[in-house]
Amino acid sequence: MSLHDILPQLDSDLLRSFLAVAKAGSVSRGASRLLRTQSAVSLQVQKLEGIVGQQLFERHGRGVSLTARGEQLLPTARQVVETLDQAVIAMREAQTRGEIRLGIPEEYGDTLLPSILSGFSEVQPGARILLRCGSSVEFPAALAAGELDLALHTPENVMAQDVVVHREAAVWAGSAFHDVEKRRPLPVALFDKACWWRERCLNLLQKTGLNYEIICTSESVAGVRAAISAGIAVGVLPQCSLTDRLRRLSGAELPHLGETALVLSRSSGAVAKLADSLIAIITTTLRAASKT
Repeated sequence: MSLHDILPQLDSDLLRSFLAVAKAGSVSRGASRLLRTQSAVSLQVQKLEGIVGQQLFERHGRGVSLTARGEQLLPTARQVVETLDQAVIAMREAQTRGEIRLGIPEEYGDTLLPSILSGFSEVQPGARILLRCGSSVEFPAALAAGELDLALHTPENVMAQDVVVHREAAVWAGSAFHDVEKRRPLPVALFDKACWWRERCLNLLQKTGLNYEIICTSESVAGVRAAISAGIAVGVLPQCSLTDRLRRLSGAELPHLGETALVLSRSSGAVAKLADSLIAIITTTLRAASKT
């Protein structure tokens, strides 16, 4: 009798779940990367731990961290998954090549984008994806000029040809460690580009009669988020871009911001097969992320 007959079989799918959770630092975020439910990934991790007979993760309030045995398994899991992925790519080289240019808001760069890129690479291994991570306000002009094939953005007005893939709450955000919202005048951080959200925010503040002062402007979400987390201002951010250093603010004096439509816009010159694949992956990724 060989070891193959005695030992339980190790499924590469379990290793993929293990790697996703290890990289994300939590089961829920790992599940989002894999486009699976949290419960399904949790069960896979438990099954893997049962097969190897070791605890691989330490559970704590903010997520999980690798145990010493988990650290030991990590390089082997990476090697196995990478080898299998390369085999699939080699076998499917004859599939559609070409490239597609995607515009995506920078606030999704470290949340949704890894799952999108991973999914696209799996279904279109021979194709290239060229990214532009920036402000949503830039993308309509880039599409019109033929600089992008596909853009995920939040327009002021949804056009008939746009595909609404998600509705995102816009929230007032403040530092998790400071009570900035109690200061008067209220210190505010805003975008300094011709962004419709900036104008909407200012109009709402003026209508409420709230005493406020713009003390920081930035071209990027990262700059606004940094000012908020530092405790020097409050600001408006998509709900999805809040971190553990930020908290959602609520109060009678702060105007209600409502929701924004996150849409996919497509240029007429995009390669149909690549665009269809990418649209499906982005839609699925957003749907999975909204459930976590």
